Amino acid sequence: MTATRWEPPDPRQLPEWRAELLDYLSSDVATTTMRGALSAGRCTIVPTVPGVDASAESIGAILLTRSEHDRLSKAELYYATPDMTALALAAAATPPTERMTLRRLPSENGLIVFGEPIGGYTEDVAAVFAGTVAGKSTAPTLITTPIVAVSWSTWSPQAVTLDQGSVRWTFRGQGRAGALPPDFRGVWLTFWSPRGMFSGLAPETEIATMPDGTVITAGTIDATTAPHGPVLGWDNEMLLREGAAFGAAVPDTTALWSHVLYTAWQLMAHDGKNQWAEVEDVPRARAGAKRDRRQGITGSGAVRIVRVHPGRRPSPKAAAEDAEASTGRREPQWSCRWPVRPYRRNTCLNPRAHQDGGCDHEDRIVPGHIKGPEGAPLRTGSTVHLWDRQPAAEA
Repeated sequence: MTATRWEPPDPRQLPEWRAELLDYLSSDVATTTMRGALSAGRCTIVPTVPGVDASAESIGAILLTRSEHDRLSKAELYYATPDMTALALAAAATPPTERMTLRRLPSENGLIVFGEPIGGYTEDVAAVFAGTVAGKSTAPTLITTPIVAVSWSTWSPQAVTLDQGSVRWTFRGQGRAGALPPDFRGVWLTFWSPRGMFSGLAPETEIATMPDGTVITAGTIDATTAPHGPVLGWDNEMLLREGAAFGAAVPDTTALWSHVLYTAWQLMAHDGKNQWAEVEDVPRARAGAKRDRRQGITGSGAVRIVRVHPGRRPSPKAAAEDAEASTGRREPQWSCRWPVRPYRRNTCLNPRAHQDGGCDHEDRIVPGHIKGPEGAPLRTGSTVHLWDRQPAAEA
């Protein structure tokens, strides 16, 4: 059978998805799951409270789930269409050249769901089940987990306080570890994947054998877990420090996914002749808005649908050909949508002060695929792609 692919939602579903996430994050199940992630070393940012009469994993799980709940309740909601996702991935092929600046954020708190995965990673089932009662894997099966959403908020260590004592924050990952300084200021990113870790496998795939000989299949696991809880599941998190430089990132890591998110923010911020995106606001229904208020949600509840600007948009045929080739479990590998990738230009915002170092620089995304006068069709060999809102076919 064909592996299950990521199917993006109707953008109008995002407020309900957020409500489900908030309910889940308030549950004992979420705290227990986060405690397990901390124990397994899957968390990048780890809070501890010295002197508290509880295990480090227990108090850390409570702090992380409560903090995530608080961030999501304040978040503005965004949906990046498949073409917008592909554009962000194309431009993010090279790291941002400007230093991380908070003015790039489209809102102080946000949750964006992408129409295509912005990345993913592959794990061996044997490693997933190591140390559990079903530790015997019956096949060398690999699981691919797509990353399809990111939430964010501005953050500093002082953002979380407890009456029981001061919270200490440490980070670990990619060969580094250490304490976060009290004056840290930046953005907290949380990466989300579709729940149901085995949904990318055929249901009859044998995963493991229990001590009594019972065979566990992918379908059995997902039938048990998928119907309960939200569509999205917490995967990992990271911090972007204000003023820090972006460097080359290791594939299939939070650092690489953060490049895609930051590039999407850059594309959304460009205006005028440099405009890359258009945004449609879909308001929250009145009944849903009342539910949001009862749940303590302070974000607007409206969904901002982010599309590629009509003047930059590929034809439906080109997008459809790339979509057909996509696995839906990893970032798309396009060949038609963006024949020549957009590229970055590091632009000085105050050339008069450039010589003495008193200027400021920012990235501008340049449409490397457009040749000739603005608005002219793109020529690649004998094929002409018409770049308007929704061309019926290629010329």
